[in-house]
Amino acid sequence: MKAAVGVAESDSPLRAGPRFTDAADAQELSFREDIEAYPEPLEDVPRFIDSKRLPELLTRVLRSTGVVPRGVVVELGAGVCWLAASLATRPEVARVVAVEFSRRRLRDLAPIAIAHLGAPAQKVERLVADFHSPGLPDCSADLVVTDAAFHHAADPRRLAQVAYRVLKPNGVFLLMREPTTTPARARRDHGLEGDHGDFEHEYKRDEYLQFLRAAGFRADSYAAPGNLGTLRGRLALRPPFSLLNGTVFSEYVYVGRKPLEESR
Repeated sequence: MKAAVGVAESDSPLRAGPRFTDAADAQELSFREDIEAYPEPLEDVPRFIDSKRLPELLTRVLRSTGVVPRGVVVELGAGVCWLAASLATRPEVARVVAVEFSRRRLRDLAPIAIAHLGAPAQKVERLVADFHSPGLPDCSADLVVTDAAFHHAADPRRLAQVAYRVLKPNGVFLLMREPTTTPARARRDHGLEGDHGDFEHEYKRDEYLQFLRAAGFRADSYAAPGNLGTLRGRLALRPPFSLLNGTVFSEYVYVGRKPLEESR
């Protein structure tokens, strides 16, 4: 495993983007760099991916939404890069740009995820940047994705606009594993992260859709499990439990589609 990680680290480009904006949360950056627990990275990163069955979850999400990854993909708030790596394994995907403001995550943890998932590391470009202003060219991506990251944005409208600008006409913005509140569950337990800042924001399903539509997207939500590694996650979208989705719990992914021709 160590040898594969070394190859991934050397083959996956790592570069720094523009200077961070005022919207980058200093408390969250400090948490990701100094506090976030991966004491045994070579074991902890694969355990995180496998325990939640994340590649299988991605397959289910793509099937349910009809999203077909291809060409150039950008991941905003890439974390350990499991999603970027998973998408890079697909032959239709030419390149994935993984944007993350924690250098530690990209430098120390991402190569482990890339190696664990058997992704072609040369297709995963690690970009240390603030996702509110990543410095990517307009109309350069076919697909933009987030994994449990959109709700961390200090300015979600601005982040939706970033995705819109980066996407080519007819491109797609896919939001996975974004926690969604319901009338029965208006606030989540933020655990350790809640002890070190206020960067875990709370949104309803309609609010996610409004953020996307305000940026210009045609927006839809699709029922999708958030964690296949738990019995609750596997049962949530099966009858009769699926009837409770949106009231007792909310398990959705969100898709914004950029029009082929923008309205004047």
